[in-house]
Amino acid sequence: MIVYLIKSSLCLALLWGFYALFLEQEKMHHLKRFYLLFSLIFAYTIPLITITYTKDAVVSLEESQQPVTYITQVHNLQPKESSIDYISWVLWIIYGVGALIFATRFVRNIYNLIKKVKKNENLKESSHINVLLSNSIVPYTFLKYIFVPKKEFQKKAIPKEVLLHEKTHVQQKHTLDILFVEILQVVFWFNPLWFWIKKSIRLNHEFLADQKVLKQQFSIHQYMNLLVNYPNSTHHAELTSSINYSLTKKRIVMMSQQFSKTRAAARVLLLLPMLLGCMLLFNNKIIAQQKTIKYKKTVASTHPDKKIKIRVKNEQITVNGTATRLSDFANTIDKVTKQWKDDELSEFQFDVQIMNSEDSFVQKLNDAYRNTRLYSANPDGHDLIPPPPPLPKRLGIKKEKHSSIPSPAPIVKKGEESDIPPPPAPPKAPEHTPDSQEELHEIEVELEEQAMKAIEEAEQAMEEAEQSRIEVEIESMTEREQAEIEKEIAMTMAENARYEAEEMKAIAMVEVREAREIAMEAAREARVRAIEEVHRAQERSHRVREEGMRRAERSRLEAEEKMMRRTRIAREEAREAMRHAEKAREKARYGAEKARKRAEKARDKAMDQARKAHSEARKQAEKARKEAQKAMMEARKEQRKAIEEAKKEMKK
Repeated sequence: MIVYLIKSSLCLALLWGFYALFLEQEKMHHLKRFYLLFSLIFAYTIPLITITYTKDAVVSLEESQQPVTYITQVHNLQPKESSIDYISWVLWIIYGVGALIFATRFVRNIYNLIKKVKKNENLKESSHINVLLSNSIVPYTFLKYIFVPKKEFQKKAIPKEVLLHEKTHVQQKHTLDILFVEILQVVFWFNPLWFWIKKSIRLNHEFLADQKVLKQQFSIHQYMNLLVNYPNSTHHAELTSSINYSLTKKRIVMMSQQFSKTRAAARVLLLLPMLLGCMLLFNNKIIAQQKTIKYKKTVASTHPDKKIKIRVKNEQITVNGTATRLSDFANTIDKVTKQWKDDELSEFQFDVQIMNSEDSFVQKLNDAYRNTRLYSANPDGHDLIPPPPPLPKRLGIKKEKHSSIPSPAPIVKKGEESDIPPPPAPPKAPEHTPDSQEELHEIEVELEEQAMKAIEEAEQAMEEAEQSRIEVEIESMTEREQAEIEKEIAMTMAENARYEAEEMKAIAMVEVREAREIAMEAAREARVRAIEEVHRAQERSHRVREEGMRRAERSRLEAEEKMMRRTRIAREEAREAMRHAEKAREKARYGAEKARKRAEKARDKAMDQARKAHSEARKQAEKARKEAQKAMMEARKEQRKAIEEAKKEMKK
């Protein structure tokens, strides 16, 4: 498990690093979206894949029709008490707690969004549903829902570019990408790479939406100003697609960048050797699959001219040089053995070679062979391919009343010398290099087990022969001389079996060594080819980058030259405008002076008129005052006269 996590994390880091260095700044956003999702699946799948390749192998066996009784003695083994691995328990508990926290957060975010959809007003349109929220927010998207502020939407104050941007998120189903990444993060929450991967996926979604908006003939400068000046808000939920102000600079740079097909093709081609390297470095293991089998079986040597040679390549079958089909295979074998007598059916040479054939086809061919007269006449029931060593039927030593094994050798007591030669030491296993040991370990173990089983069978045969000798000795002491002869035969057979087993093991080890050398050579060649391809791709990328830098430098110089020309023209126009402004200023100054003089004349005239009016008013006031005084004098006289008359009346 730990090896899988390490391999998947390294593969994911390599794929994301390639994206950040070579693909993020390219204007091929649909391909980048596919690459980001593919890299997640690839990184967590390739460590589970076992790569196999076919290799021709030859196995030659010579067998004789001798009945064999397989004996196995198994000792009772006490199982070891398993100790509790507390570290694993602690790690699993920590992992479970982290996964539970991230899963709870994920479910809570979805619940909050569903709650907003149900509680607020919904307006259905052909491609999406608008959800009108009461608070002021920046519009954002989840699945087919676009969340917008209610007041601005009803007043139609939301720019068309913003609504088209969010509608693009709905049409291209960007929410599915975010949900997929969030689910994977719940499982692999401990990997810090997910923070940058999610950020890259969201940024690419914004690139796709911006590209769709600009294709609708909106002004790029107006759209850039809108991104910079549009009101910001923090009221948007997780798992949604919204206008992200932290990525605005990268989006503006991407919108102003030109697309280069040559540079994009070079970087995509550079991706191929990197994927091949990831497959070779991070796969589960590479196994050489043997597809060619040569099997020779001599049933008896009394009729060496009686031979059957079968060749199978893929699904093509030949019997003694005659091509046949699978359905006619049994009839062809019966035709070859038609002239043979019944006793000759067990006395022939059998040569079978199978090359690059599927196991299912070989099994069907073997089933057809079992329907032949040749198979029925042989008591051992041999097949087209050598059977595996049989398993023991029961524990302990098998005792038979009538054993077909010859009498064994005499018992060798402790301290006496034995005439039985000791079994030869097994050949020393070749040294394994670290690369080939991992690839060929299973093949070596299997071949070594087969060889050891053959040696054990020979030793078991000797033990059974020893037991049979004891039984024969008890039954009849008169047969000792015959037992001595049979003992020597059994010893010879056992020793031959041991030597054959050792020879098989040596042959197998040589084949393993050859297979290991071939695999190492193939791995070295593949590594050298991959390194050369990487170097060539790097050289191509360097050339493309240098060409791009030269073009950018030329473009910069041309832009600077155009800017200088435009600056000179603008400066001349500014000077001309200044001259016109100076003339207008002189005219204005002359007009102002004339107006000032006219104003002074008008003021003097007005002052004279005011003075005249003032003196006239003063005269009128003086006249009115005198008349008032005269009236007052007359009034006083009248008053005094009235008083005097009143006094006179009072005296009377």
